[in-house]
Amino acid sequence: MGKLFESKYGYFTEDGKEYVITNPRTPRPWVNVISNGDYSIIASHTGSGYSWRGNAGQNRITRLYQDLVKDNWGKYFYIRDLESGKYWSAAWKPVMSDYQLYEVTHGIGYTVYRHKVEDIYSEMKVFVTVKDPVEIIHLRLRNDSSKTRRLDVTSYFEWVLGNFPDEHREFHKLFIVPEFKGNTIYVRKYLGQFPDEKGRWNNTNWDHVAFHSVSLPVKSFTCDKESFVGMYKDEKFPIAMTIEKLDNKCDRFGDACASLQVELTLEPTEEIEIVFTVGAAKIGEEDAEELSKRYTNVERAREEFENVRKFWLDLLEKELVETPDEGLNIMTNYWVKYQAISGRIWAKSGYYQVSAGYGFRDQLQDSQIFFSLNPELAKKQILLHAEHQFQEGDVLHWWFTIRGGGPRTHCSDDLLWLPFITQEYIKETMDYSILDEVVPYVDGGKGTLYEHCKRAIEKAFKRFSPRGLPLIGENDWNDGMNAVGTDWKGESVWLAHFMYLLLKEFIPLIELKGDLRFAAKCKDTLEVLKESVNRYAWDGEWFIRATKDDGEEIGSKKNEEGFIFLNAQTWAVISDITDEERKIRAMESVKKYLLKDYGALLLYPAYTKPRSDIGYITRYAPGLRENGGVYTHAATWAVWAFALMRDVEAMYKAYRGICPPYRSEDIDKYWAEPYVTCGNSDGPISPHYGRGGWTWYTGSAQWLHRVATHWILGIRPNYGYLDIDPVIPSNWSGFTYKRYFGNTLYTVLVKNPNNVSYGVKKLLLDGEEVEKVPILKDGREHTVEVILG
Repeated sequence: MGKLFESKYGYFTEDGKEYVITNPRTPRPWVNVISNGDYSIIASHTGSGYSWRGNAGQNRITRLYQDLVKDNWGKYFYIRDLESGKYWSAAWKPVMSDYQLYEVTHGIGYTVYRHKVEDIYSEMKVFVTVKDPVEIIHLRLRNDSSKTRRLDVTSYFEWVLGNFPDEHREFHKLFIVPEFKGNTIYVRKYLGQFPDEKGRWNNTNWDHVAFHSVSLPVKSFTCDKESFVGMYKDEKFPIAMTIEKLDNKCDRFGDACASLQVELTLEPTEEIEIVFTVGAAKIGEEDAEELSKRYTNVERAREEFENVRKFWLDLLEKELVETPDEGLNIMTNYWVKYQAISGRIWAKSGYYQVSAGYGFRDQLQDSQIFFSLNPELAKKQILLHAEHQFQEGDVLHWWFTIRGGGPRTHCSDDLLWLPFITQEYIKETMDYSILDEVVPYVDGGKGTLYEHCKRAIEKAFKRFSPRGLPLIGENDWNDGMNAVGTDWKGESVWLAHFMYLLLKEFIPLIELKGDLRFAAKCKDTLEVLKESVNRYAWDGEWFIRATKDDGEEIGSKKNEEGFIFLNAQTWAVISDITDEERKIRAMESVKKYLLKDYGALLLYPAYTKPRSDIGYITRYAPGLRENGGVYTHAATWAVWAFALMRDVEAMYKAYRGICPPYRSEDIDKYWAEPYVTCGNSDGPISPHYGRGGWTWYTGSAQWLHRVATHWILGIRPNYGYLDIDPVIPSNWSGFTYKRYFGNTLYTVLVKNPNNVSYGVKKLLLDGEEVEKVPILKDGREHTVEVILG
């Protein structure tokens, strides 16, 4: 099989579904975030990582303390030669032995570690079951030497069990209760932290039972960290590897860990398979012993691995593209979909950031990934977010997913993403019934989703300046601008653009509901927004970004630092709020100041001194994240805007700069995983220009997918029709796009015989020329031919 985008550390397989790491000394940990929507794990390429259920902040199962330099916490598996006493680990960490082979494959829903030390080959598959709160570690060992080998295999990790206040470890470990039975360690915790029925904190049990099990008879075990590691020792040189057996200690009086040891003998060329499991069963609903027995065997592990592969491919391959751009194909077909679903919506955490819940606008935007794969899951996410709106129309900025609760937002754009994503969902699915779904408000009462959306818009209408521009409040999309408008006098120009697009798109739904007075009000506001933006926000070459409470402009030529902001230009184009001349000049300014080799910077020049009147965006080191770096979420919108402007060269530069596989060419400069999007990369002022960071847990994954399919390839479902309007490099001969609508498959064949970049000359549906392509949900296969010219 061929190797794609090969670097000194690894490569994509030919089909793009796997990334193979061949050198464990990557610039940063390169991880996989694996989730079934309930139980999740992170697996780093070295073998480190951790497990949780629900969310990683409130229901952590195993322990990890964030350290991207050491990458030194995980669930570890030691292999020891009982004749020589030499030992190593099934993954590179923690022992980091010299090896004959080391290779890690991160796949869609699994990670496989292949290691060979002292002529013992090991292959360890790590994955989460499709439906149950169980992870499987399937270890295969083979004796490649010419003599009989006696080995033992020993697992080791630390428990957390519930909330993760690691600074209070000495307190929390007092409540952990381990028990060894059969081939399994079971563990409870007599502290659930949440209040009991009388409101008494720290007077409840953790409501799960965790377990760790193995498929072979247990030679020895321990539940005590000190007896495994040894005082003043570490996981690389644990005392457990210097003694014949573990101490079988399992009581409440130490620091809780889990370690199971099995012994085996391998003749030359002989293989053996061992299955370890880790899981957590909810008390009263699930049986930990039954779950352990169900999955802790070789046959079931093999079967479940195939189930996992099938589950993910069945989901992701509901939409596939084939273009001359391999990087676009790999990311669009598999990795950004997988990242958005497994990492953002289901696991809700990454290695760079741990989350205990959902962001209101964040996972709403992420849910767009389901439109082409499983619209019901998008609908579920939209309705879930609506439940976190107040009757007044504002929302929780974020909320805990276990027992709820979160801050009532003073952010001015959060609430508006509900109607925006709702109309996008209807546009793609034609599911108007979602508007009639009855959803409770967080502070009591209930209303239809339409009423929720209306209240969000009406709340925003109450937040306008005398000049007809929306107020920024504590912040808008950019959380870091959290001091600009706290007195509710500062204005947001980006929010004006966003509202303009939202109202244009939502007004037809308002009219459909017969709410004509509200529709008229929205139309009036449209005109006010357009008039005010063009009168007060144009700075001669670009649009300003905002005004402060005191009236000072931000993102203006008058500013020494931060004189141009990306979103104020891209969304002027996306929203169509201004005339063509201003769009052209604004995007020329983007090219002049913001569009760089690795995508479009969020602002220029970076702030070099903290500004207490702007916010914490100015407190980042210059060139990092929002302060003059490439903030990938916003950088995807630059691709969208350049596509609308038909500026193909800039569009493609903006896209390739943030398309991770292309960073394989300068991977030591990029640092981050080349198979998932990063939240940001450093701007030119940083000494690490181009360095990626905050991978996995970033909203940019879904948007990188959407700008590729909707604005580069130009295939956009639009209320029962396919709008087809590609904007591609002229040297592309064409491309293929396949997508299911329900059980109906559409194959779009785009041909470019005249080497143009855009312009549809002819459309054929199943061989018949048409003006528009209807989406026929008839269970058949349809072919659309598109001739550019």
